[in-house]
Parts: sequence; structure tokens; C-alpha cells
Amino acid sequence: MERSAPVLNQVFVARQGVFDQSRKVVGYELLLQAPAEASGADSLDRQSARAISDAIVAVGLDALAGSSRAFVTVSRRLLLDGLPDVLPPSRVVVQLGADIEADAEVVSACRVLREAGYALAVDDFTLTPWTADLAPLASFVKVDVAGLEAAARTELLAAQAAGGAALLVKNVEAMTVFDEMAAAGCRYFQGGFLGHPVVRQGRVAQGPQITYLRLLQALNNPNRSLDDLDELVKHDAPLCFKLLRTVNSAGFGLRSTVTSIRDALLLLGRDTVRRWASLWGLAALSQQAHSELVATATIRARSCEVLASTLGDGDDLAPQAFLVGLCSLLDAILERSLADVLEGFPIAGEAKAALLGDDNRLRTLLDCAIAYERGQWQVAVDKAARLRLDPARLPVAYEDALKWSREFEKQRG
Repeated sequence: MERSAPVLNQVFVARQGVFDQSRKVVGYELLLQAPAEASGADSLDRQSARAISDAIVAVGLDALAGSSRAFVTVSRRLLLDGLPDVLPPSRVVVQLGADIEADAEVVSACRVLREAGYALAVDDFTLTPWTADLAPLASFVKVDVAGLEAAARTELLAAQAAGGAALLVKNVEAMTVFDEMAAAGCRYFQGGFLGHPVVRQGRVAQGPQITYLRLLQALNNPNRSLDDLDELVKHDAPLCFKLLRTVNSAGFGLRSTVTSIRDALLLLGRDTVRRWASLWGLAALSQQAHSELVATATIRARSCEVLASTLGDGDDLAPQAFLVGLCSLLDAILERSLADVLEGFPIAGEAKAALLGDDNRLRTLLDCAIAYERGQWQVAVDKAARLRLDPARLPVAYEDALKWSREFEKQRG
């Protein structure tokens, strides 16, 4: 039985990457859920405009999409009445939902948008006489991989080769499927294929990887003293340098230059230094991994931490939640099963159990954060309810995490 939509009083927003054949991020589709205050088609269309505006004003296009373009789905009414001013043509791909009929009004509105500089995408595209007028106007046509039969793929690829819209295959959930579609000539992809690890049989952790795995655990141990943390970080010269460069950046607004890890600990606090050192440790651990995996792990870690901090379950839950989120993609990053990665990893019992799938508080927090990032709003709300967590906290935590991750990306770059 299909679940009803969650009752929300604010905008929920998440994002999903769009990748090219080389797995480079070329954009992010914005996943939006408007507040459930509207009734009737006209009100729902107005809510769509408000949801887009509120999400972009609250979070910002830079945090949502970085330097890439944002794919934003619009309703028929929004398409015909005009887009919100917060959608600049140079930063946005206007995406037409599958329920928009390609009649004369729609085609005319799309021509106007193209002339204004917008790129267009058509979701769940099927090449028919009814949609033929849209195809020349679109930069992307999106097709679900499950419904992409060989004949349809050949036809769409032929149109792409002739200078038509590029084929964007969505719901690609395995790297083998990505490789197959890329080899066939599909140009763009969406889905969770990066997060599903390609396990290399017989692959073992290298010495530096083991060192950084242990560093991540030690940094997130709430019982560590300031002296312990100082000793942990200062003996790793590259990590120490990057951490000091980060805390001395304009983002922290410090009046004096921080010259030692101990000074950073005293000025910024243990939690701030711990988070940044953990991120740099993960970055060092995953030098050969896709940068989007690191970004996703960073966002999950911060989301889990912010949510955990609101539960009032003691000071130790938030650091553990951060660690669980940060380590949740280690299997994909290291191309080894998570059980193998964690076998020699001295991580606390509940956190390790959560990463391996046991049903506990930390696992529920992680599942809640993952559901939210994937736009599975009802699942996220249900997980929040199990934790007695106000669903209104979910977008706040995710927005915080996006901005925090964006700051890290700037420092990393």
C-alpha cells in the first residue's frame, strides 16, 4: 500500500548529482517538497513557486549546486506564468515534469525560456509525435534506465548524435549499469551508483589507510582530552598544515593567527577542531575515490551530528553520530566490504553495529539522514518519529550540512 505524503509545514530540499561519462559532476537536481498548506491545483502551483524560492533563498545556489547547474522541476502553471527571479539562466536547467503535456502553450513558453538563456530538460521523455516539438528545444531528455529498451535507446542516441538533446539516464544504481550505458553512448547519468561499492576481491587496507581509520575513531572519542587531540594531530604534518590553514581562513573570522593545534583547540573548541581534522583525515584516506563520495559522507556526518545534538541523549551521541555518517561510505571509498573495513577499526560498539546495519539509535539517525538526502521524505519523517525528533529539524540539519560541506570543499580546493 502506498504511503501518504508527509504533512510538512516548511520546504524540504535535497539534491542528486548529474554525472557525465567520466563521472564528473555537471549538475545537481533539486528535490523539493512544498509545505502541505495548499489545496487545489492553482494553490499547489503557487506553492511550487514558493518552494523553489524559499529553498534557494534559505540555502543558496552555491551551497546546493556549487559551480554546477541546478536542475529545477517546474509545473505547467509555473512554466506559463514565469519563473521566480531566484533562478538565473546561467545557473539553472529548467526541467519539465512527465505530467506536462507538450501543447502549443508549453512549446511557446519553452521557446521563450530558451531565448532567455535557460537550458531545458524533459523528464521521462518518450519520442512521439506529441513530444516532437519539444525535442529540438531541450538540452537534455531524461529516461529511466528500467524503461530504456534497446530500440528506444538507439533512437534517442541517434537523435543525440545528430545534434539533438543529450540523453540523461536516471535511476542508475549500479556501477556495472553505468559502464554499460556509457559504453553504449549515453552521455549523462543520475542515480546512486557511486554509493554502491565495487568490491575488489582480496584488496586489503594499506598502512596509511589504517592510520587514518584509527585517527578518525580517535578524533571522535568523546573521552579524549585536549592534550590527547593535540598529540594526535600535530604529528601528522600534512593534516596539521591543512587544519591550520582552514581555521585561519576568513570563514572563522579570527582576529589573530592560529599557529598551533593547541591554540586552535583553545580558541575554537574541541568539537570544531575534531570535525575539521576528521574531514581532512577522510580526504587523505580517500585520495583515489570520487570527490562526490567524500562530499556525501561529509554532508551525512554533519546532518547526523546536528540531528543527534537535538535529542538530549548526552554529550557522546553527537560525536558518534558524526563518525557514523562520515564512515557510512567507506566501503565505496575503499572498494572493500564495510565489514572488512571495520574489522580492524577500533570503533565503539553501538557505532560499529549501526554501520553494519543493526537497529539502534545511531542506525535510525543514519537512515533518517540518508532518506532525506535522497528525497524520500516520508521515510525520513517516519525515522524522525522513531527518534521523537521534530521533522522540522530535518531541513535545518541538511541545510547546515550543505553549507558546512561547501566550506570544506573550498578549503580542500
